[in-house]
Amino acid sequence: MKQRESFVGGAMALLVSGIVVKLLGALFKVPLTNLIGDSGMGLFSFAMQFFSLLFVVCAAGLPVAESHLVSEALALGDRRRAQAVVVHAAAVFGALALAMSVLLATFAPMICRLFGESINTAYCLAAIAPAVFFVTLEAALRGWYQGTGNMVPTAISQVAEAIGKLMVGLTLAWTFLDRGFGITGAAVGAVIGVSCGELAATCYLLWSARRGVRPALHIRQNGPSVLPQLFRLMVPVTLGAAVMTASGFLDMAVIYRRLPAAGFSPEEVVAAYGAYTGMAMTLFNLPQALSNSVSVSVLPALSAAHARRNTIQMRRLTTSSLRLTLLVCLPCGAGLFVLSGPLLRVLFASQPRGVLTAEPLLRLLGIAEPLVGLSAVTTAVLQSFGRPDLTVYSSAIGCAVKFAVSFRLAGMPEYNISAAPIGTLVCYTIILLLNLMSIVRLTGWLPPLGKAVFRPLLASCGMAVIVYRMYLALLPYIGLCPAVVLSICAAIPLYVILLVGLRALTAEDVLPLPGGERLAQLLRL
Repeated sequence: MKQRESFVGGAMALLVSGIVVKLLGALFKVPLTNLIGDSGMGLFSFAMQFFSLLFVVCAAGLPVAESHLVSEALALGDRRRAQAVVVHAAAVFGALALAMSVLLATFAPMICRLFGESINTAYCLAAIAPAVFFVTLEAALRGWYQGTGNMVPTAISQVAEAIGKLMVGLTLAWTFLDRGFGITGAAVGAVIGVSCGELAATCYLLWSARRGVRPALHIRQNGPSVLPQLFRLMVPVTLGAAVMTASGFLDMAVIYRRLPAAGFSPEEVVAAYGAYTGMAMTLFNLPQALSNSVSVSVLPALSAAHARRNTIQMRRLTTSSLRLTLLVCLPCGAGLFVLSGPLLRVLFASQPRGVLTAEPLLRLLGIAEPLVGLSAVTTAVLQSFGRPDLTVYSSAIGCAVKFAVSFRLAGMPEYNISAAPIGTLVCYTIILLLNLMSIVRLTGWLPPLGKAVFRPLLASCGMAVIVYRMYLALLPYIGLCPAVVLSICAAIPLYVILLVGLRALTAEDVLPLPGGERLAQLLRL
């Protein structure tokens, strides 16, 4: 029970920080989109795609591999070895990231010419280069804290990163635009904000970890044996992350190459891509902080249970993580589906054409929301079993099918840009099914997913229908923005009431939460 409480407590810490980070992210991206438009967001997104790619190369698998090794070492009572992991990870991968940052800044003009982009885009690439180094150090330090089960420093660093990005990015974007540097200058200012946010998070984690490890001692004693294990776990996790990052590049390639066949002009292609990434994907990514908090928190707890060969605890943690993910992701997906248009019109009021493009895309992405959350959790389960290689296969197959579906549909006028979210929906369905098959093959046990889905799904659908009718009833009297805000505020208590009424929320679910004993007593009445 203690492990489950630790897992749920860690998940709640990351859940709260995730909500704050996503809200701050929306406060950054929504005004930025209104400020620089679809074209400026295209420049910003181009730089962020390269940042994502280099992050995958340098550090995507680092927190997962570190967390697994640290939690296993601590479970077996070897704290020195656990501390050695973070020291070597920071030293080796920090050096790699520094080299990548220098190369990106140096060869930014060449990269832009290679992709047929304007030379002005090179400034955005140069501005994002320092972030590659900072985010790698963050990954090394977060892996240590996640492995020890202490999610608070990770949560605080995420908030620090979001605040730094918001304050510096928007300030510089507005300043550069006001001083005549144009859309390109504003996009560069926003990208500089991203680098400053990563710097803020790195500084906090370094300050927080100043008493955690003694580098010289552990490099000397544990270095040779730690690094091979770290690489063995990191490589498949990195490959899996690379596959998923490549899917973003595939989306970009498919949209730019195939939409002209559906009758789009070059300008319309850029605008459609900006609406998809800057509007629909911005809202789609908001709930993923919630599911990611579950997968990050459950990994060390499962790894420790696996190290002790505690099968019963492993099954309990797996079931709890899947239930918690569904309880969060199903209502989020339902809300995005029914309120896609109103949400977009409130947030992107100055971009009416982009909203028209993004609305049906966001509706499709809302259906995919629970699948993304469940895929993340089942991936964490397989990684905790020491089999991250299996997640590479499922991700690769899912992305290959996504590319085929998107490529086929994007050139058809009746689908065009909708091919991208349809491909995403198909991709995560396949990943989830393949991950579940791998779990069954490894353990001989199928997580009770059907039982966990039914009642939360009913509660989510009921909440969505009532909230949408409430929005329609309020709209003529109080206007768009107040109607949307009140509907969303009503959705949360309404969903909880439906969960309790349908007995989808049990006393065991709430017991590990703060004040959980009182809530559990109420649920038992």
